[in-house]
Amino acid sequence: MLPWLRRFAGAIKHLLTTKDGETYAPSRVYWCLAALQFLCLSAWSVVGQGQAFNHTDFGTGMGLILTAGGIGVWITRKSEPDED
Repeated sequence: MLPWLRRFAGAIKHLLTTKDGETYAPSRVYWCLAALQFLCLSAWSVVGQGQAFNHTDFGTGMGLILTAGGIGVWITRKSEPDED
């Protein structure tokens, strides 16, 4: 595997796992999937469908997704396994 790809995969794993670095946190995985889906659907509506891009609506939607994800991670922080 390429060195930069290995570092990128490690960074993604670090973002999606709990404090122990091995257990994937569902709240973080769903948060990442929601943000990725939002970006893909926004790009599809502008590029594929030819709709006008509205910066305010995009910023509001992305901000709500990031806020909801942060709240979800904060709520589930006490149920995460501790570091070994």
